[in-house]
Amino acid sequence: WSTTQMPSPVGSPERRAGLISATALLGIGVVVAIVGFALLSFSKPPTPGTDLSDLLKKHPQDYALSMGHFLDLTPQALGAFRAPLLGTGIAFLLGTGLSWFWRRRGKLFAANLALAAMMVGFLYCAHLGLMIFSPVISSKGLAEAISREYRPGDVIVINGEYEAGSSINFYTGVQVRILNHVTANLWYGSLFPDAPNIFENDESFRDLWNSPTRVFLWTQTNDIPTRLLRNPMYSIAQRGGKLILSNQPSLSSQPLSERSSPIPQRLHQ
Repeated sequence: WSTTQMPSPVGSPERRAGLISATALLGIGVVVAIVGFALLSFSKPPTPGTDLSDLLKKHPQDYALSMGHFLDLTPQALGAFRAPLLGTGIAFLLGTGLSWFWRRRGKLFAANLALAAMMVGFLYCAHLGLMIFSPVISSKGLAEAISREYRPGDVIVINGEYEAGSSINFYTGVQVRILNHVTANLWYGSLFPDAPNIFENDESFRDLWNSPTRVFLWTQTNDIPTRLLRNPMYSIAQRGGKLILSNQPSLSSQPLSERSSPIPQRLHQ
């Protein structure tokens, strides 16, 4: 609108159209602010140290959809996003309000600048929210924990669909193996005769786990293959409802049977 309004006289159709668009944007900004502030008022800050994944309601059937994980959010989980919610509400309310205010007074550059500042603020809040949510949808932190201890000859195994733990492969740069999940995108490639032998079954994994080779096992906390793991087993890292187990200790780990942790009780049996 700025290119058509600048030379347009006051009261011209271009000026009126610009004001109408600013009014519509103001209405959207008010709605977004009201929704954001309402969610903020219903949410409560989580207890310090609470894992966000423990506050979510899982919908794995929707994870193939773009942004499907956001369907997991609950009122309790929203407490972790209080800062992004507050920032988004303020950005939309001030941005659209100032744009409408300056446009009514014919100060078009200031009006457009207010919208630009609003978009920058909103993008920052969106990025902040994604960073808060990232442990649930990414295993970067777990991959970094592995990289600090990984030595040539060690083996990394993913218990589950490769897509669920693919960031382990990406961030470590190490070929991973898959336990009992020759499915999804890996199935077709596994049929080729020259496909790498990366698929483990119960028997081969049990032998690997009990061997002198150090094994890092990526698994979700609600799907730990305890039937295959001998004690003691060691927790290397845990975050976002996922954890890394190993058959050998590190300086910072302890046997799970000797430590108090939020890991399901069946691990201590």
